[in-house]
Amino acid sequence: MQNKGLIIFLSAIVAIWCFYILSFTFVSNRIQREAIAAATSSDGVIDLNKKQAYLDSVWNVPVYNLFGASFTYQEVKAQELSLGLDLQGGMHVTLEISPADIVKGLSENNQDPAFLEALRVATEQQKTSRQNFSTLFFDAYRKANPGKRLASIFSNATTRGKISNSDSDAQVMSVIEQEIDGAIERSFTIIRNRLDQFGTTQPNVQLLPGKGSIQVEIPGADNPQRVRKLLQGVARLEFWDVVDPMANQQVNKSLLAINDLLVQEEKNAKKNAQTDKGQTPAPEKTEDLSQLLGDTTAAATDTTNTAGGLDSLLIFLRCIR
Repeated sequence: MQNKGLIIFLSAIVAIWCFYILSFTFVSNRIQREAIAAATSSDGVIDLNKKQAYLDSVWNVPVYNLFGASFTYQEVKAQELSLGLDLQGGMHVTLEISPADIVKGLSENNQDPAFLEALRVATEQQKTSRQNFSTLFFDAYRKANPGKRLASIFSNATTRGKISNSDSDAQVMSVIEQEIDGAIERSFTIIRNRLDQFGTTQPNVQLLPGKGSIQVEIPGADNPQRVRKLLQGVARLEFWDVVDPMANQQVNKSLLAINDLLVQEEKNAKKNAQTDKGQTPAPEKTEDLSQLLGDTTAAATDTTNTAGGLDSLLIFLRCIR
């Protein structure tokens, strides 16, 4: 038989390659079984939150070693065979972007009755029409407001630099269509990025043409609550004040000076009270409060009463909050 050796060699290469690919699936299934075992109570009930917590804990941890190469659970999930929803189940979700809310936001929530009625009519027509929302809205608005220009509705602070009072309806509609398409694209990108970090095998995210719908398929997802929270979560932007170390030292010095003044006043008040009663003032324990406030650059030159210093400092901090 001609080329018998070549056929055997190619068969061996294919067998090794198949073993290499399948090994990731075997490891992934083993990790899944371990997660289920860790999340199963004594009465046989599986806590999905505990299972997911276990999987999250090993997400970036090496769990497989092959030919000297280590693979994390994330890499194992990326290499395993994708069985799809028909073989391993999962979740199928369709998300719809609301163009009406986008248009309303561009108008800065304009309360013109004719404008709101055009939005309502366009929303109802979109359920059965193949035309895009902006065209349906424009037709409805033009019928309800013949001769009235769209710029009077959309020329505001939100659209500054994009729409002006002198723009024609065609220019306004072009901007509205671009904003709607941009919002849909951003939503698609955000959802895809979130699912990439979810820990599932090759989530399928598709942007359905026509109505701005996003179809999501997550094979192997068994925690619907977590998926809903992931998809419906709203991003939050927070700003935090950053304290300059040098400014922090100045604040500490100022607090020390104010604290010394308050403590001295408290000492004088106690001494005066004891003198009036004919008592001898008791000796006071002293301590350097610069260590307490974190100022290690220089020791305080004056000594203060520990209890009195803390009390007066707390009183001062309450006053400036």
